[in-house]
Amino acid sequence: MRNLIAWFADNHVAANLLMLLIVVGGVVSLPLLRTEVFPVVTPNEISVNVSYLGAGPTEVEENITIPIEDALQGVANIKKMSSRSGRGSSRITLQVERQANIQTVVDEVQSRIDGIRSFPRDIEPPRVRHNVQNDDIIDIIVSGDTDQKTLATVARRVRADLLALPEVNLIEVRGFPPNLISIEVSEFDLRRLGISMAFVANAISDSSVDISVGSIRNGFGSIQIRAEGRAYYEKEFADITLLQQPNGTKIKLGDVAEIKDGVSERFFIFRSKGKPSIVLETQLSPGQDVLELTSAVNGYLENAQGTFPQGITVSTWRDDSVEFYQRLEMLISNSLTGLVLVFFLLVMFLRLDLALWVTFGIVIAFSGAFMVMKFFDFSVNQISLFGFLLVLGIVVDDAIVVGEGIHATQRTRHKGLKGAIYGAQTLSLPIILSVFTTILAVAPLLLFESETGQQARDIAVVVAGALIFSLVECLLILPCHLSSSKPFEPQSAWYQKFRVFQKKVAQWLIDFARYKYKPFIEKCLRAKYLTASLFFSILILFTSAYVLGFIRSSFNPEIPSNILRYAVEISETAPEGTGERIHDAMIEAIGGPGGVEEEYEAKTGMARNILFPNYDSFVFGNNIRMSLEMSSEAMAIIDAEEVMSAWQDRVGEIPEAIEVTLRNSRNTGRRGGDLSFFVSASNDADLEEAVERVKLDMRDIQGLTQIYDNRDRQSQELRLSLKPEAEHYGLTLGTLSDQVRLGFYGRIVQRIPRDGETVDVHVRYPLDARQNLNALREMYIQTPEGGEIPFNMVAEMEYVPVLRSPERINGQNIIKVQARMNKNVVSPYQAYQHLENGIFIDLKDDYPGFAVIPDGAVEEQGIFFDEISFYLSLVLLAIYALLAIGLRSYVEPLIILTAVPFGFVGALIGHLIVDMPVSLYSFLGLFAAAGVVINDNLVLVDCIKNLKKEGMKFTEAIAEAGRMRFRAIILTSVTTFIGLTPIMLETSYQAIFIIPMVVSLTFGVLFATMITLVLVPCLYDIKDTLSQKLSFLKSHDDHEVDNVGAAE
Repeated sequence: MRNLIAWFADNHVAANLLMLLIVVGGVVSLPLLRTEVFPVVTPNEISVNVSYLGAGPTEVEENITIPIEDALQGVANIKKMSSRSGRGSSRITLQVERQANIQTVVDEVQSRIDGIRSFPRDIEPPRVRHNVQNDDIIDIIVSGDTDQKTLATVARRVRADLLALPEVNLIEVRGFPPNLISIEVSEFDLRRLGISMAFVANAISDSSVDISVGSIRNGFGSIQIRAEGRAYYEKEFADITLLQQPNGTKIKLGDVAEIKDGVSERFFIFRSKGKPSIVLETQLSPGQDVLELTSAVNGYLENAQGTFPQGITVSTWRDDSVEFYQRLEMLISNSLTGLVLVFFLLVMFLRLDLALWVTFGIVIAFSGAFMVMKFFDFSVNQISLFGFLLVLGIVVDDAIVVGEGIHATQRTRHKGLKGAIYGAQTLSLPIILSVFTTILAVAPLLLFESETGQQARDIAVVVAGALIFSLVECLLILPCHLSSSKPFEPQSAWYQKFRVFQKKVAQWLIDFARYKYKPFIEKCLRAKYLTASLFFSILILFTSAYVLGFIRSSFNPEIPSNILRYAVEISETAPEGTGERIHDAMIEAIGGPGGVEEEYEAKTGMARNILFPNYDSFVFGNNIRMSLEMSSEAMAIIDAEEVMSAWQDRVGEIPEAIEVTLRNSRNTGRRGGDLSFFVSASNDADLEEAVERVKLDMRDIQGLTQIYDNRDRQSQELRLSLKPEAEHYGLTLGTLSDQVRLGFYGRIVQRIPRDGETVDVHVRYPLDARQNLNALREMYIQTPEGGEIPFNMVAEMEYVPVLRSPERINGQNIIKVQARMNKNVVSPYQAYQHLENGIFIDLKDDYPGFAVIPDGAVEEQGIFFDEISFYLSLVLLAIYALLAIGLRSYVEPLIILTAVPFGFVGALIGHLIVDMPVSLYSFLGLFAAAGVVINDNLVLVDCIKNLKKEGMKFTEAIAEAGRMRFRAIILTSVTTFIGLTPIMLETSYQAIFIIPMVVSLTFGVLFATMITLVLVPCLYDIKDTLSQKLSFLKSHDDHEVDNVGAAE
């Protein structure tokens, strides 16, 4: 390596061509990189979905869910199986081991399900698929004061046009009312004609057909035979013949049935800004580019404007590329500001040419990272941008250390080229070790299985790529540019005056190191045990405060969004019209007199359409949802939490609500509470008792605002049973239920393709009969002999409470316990730990088979911590081995690694100062801080060893090494802090989730700098003192020094 450094330092052409190649490669690669808002994480999950329309949750669980669970027992590589049975549908989710071939598991699951023969005949074919995450990137709103049919026609056209674009692959539609044809025949008409509902259904199936029936061959080849007479619209169905009287009179379907085409019985609203609307959600599939996608959509709309019917507007909303650009602009502008500050700081203490090349080293390192990202097909996204931010301090640190080392060598030992070569060669070992220890630290991010860990993969690639090319720049390019005996200096008068001032500032720092720091560290070395004890006491104090919960933490903080989401689910027993009333109240609270828009328009003086550009609302069945958009101008001056509180206050209490959520977070994907877990036991009685005790204990946890379980979301079921008299008529419960189901739920007799959609044809009783209990009592049941008998004579019914959505885990009945919480008081993980270390232990003793399975954020955090604990152990061992081999010492690597825990202390102090909870992003910043300070520790230890080799006594060598490396270490810390200060002071909402990382990095580096300059010398002195008594503590170099001393 030394020869390579010398060759490049002496060959300006080679060094400059290498630099040019890297920069050009980066410039070429950057525009070719894909862009995403966040990296797409594909969960290793398989879902099995089965529709059993008209069935209740219990019926679905018993007839669909449990048979599937039994069939899937023993399938290889499934680590968790969870299920949810709802009204008319079953969903089973399978978590697959990361190393498994997902398609092989999908095929095996499909094969097992195909072998089930006990399914009810009315179910839809089970759908087995690998879950793939597709992000909603840009929404297109089709709105206007017109009927839903006209909007649907325009929406279909827009959707077809967009899907024809090569950049658009996936579009989900929201706002289409359920499309069906309902054929309703009353009990009176059925009895009048002497027919059954099954007869009507069969008549439609037999008459409305479109089927190929074979082919015949003639002299010209094969001719297909086809029967085509399918009905598509109301008039065609009305013309189907049901009966033909003996006198030749035909009774048509339209004579006895009411045919409703395209009408949903469930209350349905979808509006944007109060107008009827349909939304097309354009989604980003894996491998796509977000900017290309949004550009194609916006280009289409720009060209298509003016071609839509009058009164209908087609516009975009929730364009994620806008937020992506805003965050990118914020990061770039603040980073450039920080870079300028760093440059001026370096100019104050170093030569102008050195400051220029150190700063330009960042460009070279980042250019190399762009090439690595392109080679491995990683995208530019929020997480990869974090990676550049994290590695910035380490890259600057490497360049400063080498540049300052060359500068010091040229000033005190060798001039020009010889000084550049000697300075770079001297520092090559610690710089190489520093880079590869950092790469080792990020390598496990490529192996994480948790969703949180997988998102961090981009960071590993960016950091590794930037550091490798930073190493190339520091050792092969920078020495060449600093090899001149006459450094570049402008001859202008103003610069010469500045140079005089700069020399005084630079000399002040040198004098401070010699006359202030060195005497101070010599005193510390005389009291080394006391100094070390003081620092380790601080470490224990802050670590204990964090572990015991005195310092706030939030593992996965909510990523703020400018979309406020209000969702209400109401009880099924709520009076008719409740959903519409709540919907109108939510709309009125925003845009009505005295509403949120009016209030903040008065407060800010900004027009309401600028503050709140759009809102949409959705009502279907028991669910009411509304989204309110806040502009970036509004987010800069208005607290979103304040707006949400004002909105909720105006809506008021909703007594009919089962669940109410109001959030402005991107991570709202999981349903339910902030804290959730599953409880199981050996029997249902023990299970219910245990859950009640858990919920009682949860009330003692401060910060929990709402505690509930899935039993609180019950509905009533009308359960049928046969009277003894039924046996006399030959009736079974099966024949009874088939006839009741056909009348009250009906039968989907056909699915017909129409206008690009599939339309269900439903045969059943009229709506008023299906909502009337007396209609069931007065229903006539057909006996096997063809007679009729009133329902009341052969059957009875009773109300039974049932769970609305029973859930199971790994084939066991469970109860899901959930809680809302104030995360400023307690985090989900802290609350779960409280339960795990208390009530859960007691319940395991009291109830056989009691078990708890974490869910949601707690489960994700547990997986992440298990992974990081395992990989951190491996990484620390690997880093220790690398340092031990490189330094030829068992103890010195431990001294160097003290940067990691003390960097954590600095990060905690920083979070306390800015009053911010410690989060996952904080730990990412801590990693970067550790990288910077490990580098500084390495350089300091290497300098101590070199001075000892030159014959200096070890205590004197420690103090002198501290003085020699003082300027580089201080400049590294100050430039990192100053460079990132603009981002730390950023107030825009786009920076909220970056700031914890920056706080950890800046304060971690500042505090750990004290460790490098004070604690590391003391620890090294302790090590040297002990090594005089314990020879195994001596490094290889120590033995060499001893041998030299003995020879002398």
